[in-house]
Amino acid sequence: MGRPIKDKFFGSSTTPYQNSNTGGRTGVGGEYISSILVTNTASNSGYSTTTAVTWVASAPQITGGIAASGTAEVSYVGGTGRIQTLTVVNSGTGYTTTGSLSITYSPTSAGTAATFVATTSTAARLDAISIVSYLTTGSSAVSGGDIMKQEGSRRYLVQNSQGQGVCKLSTGTLVAGQMYIIATDYAGDTYWVTKLTARKANLYPRSNTGTSIYSTVRVAPWTIGNSTGTTTGTAIVSLAHTV
Repeated sequence: MGRPIKDKFFGSSTTPYQNSNTGGRTGVGGEYISSILVTNTASNSGYSTTTAVTWVASAPQITGGIAASGTAEVSYVGGTGRIQTLTVVNSGTGYTTTGSLSITYSPTSAGTAATFVATTSTAARLDAISIVSYLTTGSSAVSGGDIMKQEGSRRYLVQNSQGQGVCKLSTGTLVAGQMYIIATDYAGDTYWVTKLTARKANLYPRSNTGTSIYSTVRVAPWTIGNSTGTTTGTAIVSLAHTV
């Protein structure tokens, strides 16, 4: 099948690698929460200083991701508990944005909720190849899943919101047992990937088929970074990936 793809490009192989409760891989593509800064330390109020001071973040955007969680430092000022810091203990995985991130830890009495700014980081992990897959046990094509294992240059064990199963690379509208990966060249033209190895992607034109760089010769080097080049055979296409 050609040289296999490195596991670092699969969502299942980004940290955290193992879940002690299930004994299996749990990482997905995307990012984790590296820090949370409280922005109203002087004005939030009503928090308990006597109960277990912990928080849990809202669920990540990518299916199978793990919600971040941690502890809070609460001070008692002027007769009310105020959150001073939020410490990340479990950074989670599968976040693509923090724009709507919330935490489960509310004032225990009438007061003002803490506001905060969360930061994500890709340190110690790489973005994963993005897929759309239709499981044989599923009911529809689903985006936002992850490759768990490479079974061949065209077949992968994948996970999406409807479960796990083996799917084969295809093009266009998917039927049960199929999946697709989209590649983009430097000019913005797109392709379905019909075969993928560690170095090369076999392509099938998806847009601008008459003028695409790879409209006839359809084997290209690939990256999950930026696509480059305008010459057939050497132009590097970018695979769709989580951020």
